[in-house]
Amino acid sequence: MEPMATWKQLILAAALAALGWFGWQERATVLAAAGFAPQEEAVAPRSLAAGVPVIVAPVEEAADDLVLEIVGSGRAQRTVVLRSRGDGEIVEMALAANRKFKAGDILMQLEDRDERLAVSLAETRLADAERTRTRFEQLSRTGTATTSRLDEVVLAAEIARLELARAREALDDRTLRAPFAGVSGLTAVETGAYVAESDEIARYDDRSVILVEVDIPEIALPRIRLGLAVSATTPSVPGQRFEGTVEAIDSQVDASNRTARLRVAIPNPSDTLRPGASFTVRLALPGDTYPAVPELAVQFSRGTVHVWRVAEGKAEQVPVEMVARRDGRVLVNGPLAPGERVIVEGTQRLRPGRAVAVQQDAGGET
Repeated sequence: MEPMATWKQLILAAALAALGWFGWQERATVLAAAGFAPQEEAVAPRSLAAGVPVIVAPVEEAADDLVLEIVGSGRAQRTVVLRSRGDGEIVEMALAANRKFKAGDILMQLEDRDERLAVSLAETRLADAERTRTRFEQLSRTGTATTSRLDEVVLAAEIARLELARAREALDDRTLRAPFAGVSGLTAVETGAYVAESDEIARYDDRSVILVEVDIPEIALPRIRLGLAVSATTPSVPGQRFEGTVEAIDSQVDASNRTARLRVAIPNPSDTLRPGASFTVRLALPGDTYPAVPELAVQFSRGTVHVWRVAEGKAEQVPVEMVARRDGRVLVNGPLAPGERVIVEGTQRLRPGRAVAVQQDAGGET
């Protein structure tokens, strides 16, 4: 019984093997008739022998320039609030909105009759004290006047001089003068009004230069220098662009938002600009020049960045560092030269040293 069972098993195995072989042949015949062939025989060997088909593009150069547009508020180069320096009635008022003055011009005059009388009285006392001192100095040289008496009259003359200076200062306080060349704003009082000392009279600005302060990110600080040219626009003067320069850079970075304060000076010779207006300041910050490649050329692998360069018909892996993106291209820091070709498509089958077949050159060659 046992030898017969063994023979049956052998015959069954042979029949199954023959059936499988005929089935495989039938499948191959059907695939061949449909135009398919095994990939490892029809594609891979011939493709690799001729080189991996790739599309390349040239390496270019581009500057890592940075353009910032930041909104800030403008203010006058100098601005003060004019206040009365004494109590009294206004007898003359030159101030008016947007009126221009030169430094030292009279802006407001208070009634000053008492102060003028005080100056006249102090001048008279000083003149008398000076005559007395002169007489006693002559007597002292002849020995007629004592030294102590001479000291008294000299002291009296000095006191009279100080009293005159005080009287003249009180008289000067009755006149409000322009502290610098500028423009006055709306006034809070009019001629005939009574004002008290330190009452607010009007605002007064030197707007020959408008200062705009903006906050820039700390990453841009190394590119900023004093005197850097900038431009600005403002809704208060639509359709115009104004040129200026960087006047000052703050000494520290704000730790809460990692920005630094920048002051820009914009000349305003035509008096077109106004303090308090909003300005959009445009800063074009020059940067270093780097190789620029298409974004598709940049590959990432195991935490590193590289591109594939075509060298003598073979693929060469070049490690790089990304610097910035600019209009579909990437600025990189690495050993690449302008005009060299980098692979932008067909990188999946590349290996260092593998031959490549350039199918298309995005730089214009084929």
